[in-house]
Amino acid sequence: MSKPPVRLDTFAEKARAWYHALISQHNLVNIVWLNLHPVAEGKIYRSAQPTPWQLEKLIREYGFKSVINLRGEKPHRPVYALEKRVCDEKGVPLIDVSIFSRRIPDDTTLKALKKAFEKASFPVLMHCKAGADRSSLASVLYLHWVEKMPIEEAMRKHLRFWPYGYIKSSGAGIIAAYFEAFVDYEKEHPGADIIEWSKRWADRERRKAFEKRFKENRTSFVADFFFEKILRRE
Repeated sequence: MSKPPVRLDTFAEKARAWYHALISQHNLVNIVWLNLHPVAEGKIYRSAQPTPWQLEKLIREYGFKSVINLRGEKPHRPVYALEKRVCDEKGVPLIDVSIFSRRIPDDTTLKALKKAFEKASFPVLMHCKAGADRSSLASVLYLHWVEKMPIEEAMRKHLRFWPYGYIKSSGAGIIAAYFEAFVDYEKEHPGADIIEWSKRWADRERRKAFEKRFKENRTSFVADFFFEKILRRE
């Protein structure tokens, strides 16, 4: 049974929503470090989850005409309800795409992301929770699809600890492993399409086998504990 949408009609409802967004979702951290960076200057920017007042300021200062939310449509979550309200009030479309940082994206996920880029009016703000993992994945794909940059070059630009906070040795390292597997495939099949190639991950057993190999070979479980248990990355 799905949870009901969050209401923001009364003071008590708003207070609960703010508490959940700032404390439970660690949005309080993003007040200090929003992790805002250009992917393509003047066109698209990446960030952590902005607070409502940060989002209002960004829309005003950068003139954002669309917001791509990589956390997916979740009206039962206060942080989503607060963001949706700001976008509706400012007349800025909120485009929701559900991506996970500890899973291989299949072709359905990639098609949804590519469609979001095609649907969006620029300039665009694109964000996940911390602006480190899913934003890195989406930035690589934006540069590849829209700016026609090779995946390998886009990886060097955006799968980085500094300044984005991407940790390859954490569970999110599966993003790099996924792209590296495609780069290897592309060397033998020039011009390969990453969406068509990714259809193989629609096979649940194949995907589980890849993820199992990655977990067995990665180097840091300390990073996993910090980012997944303390910061609760998604």
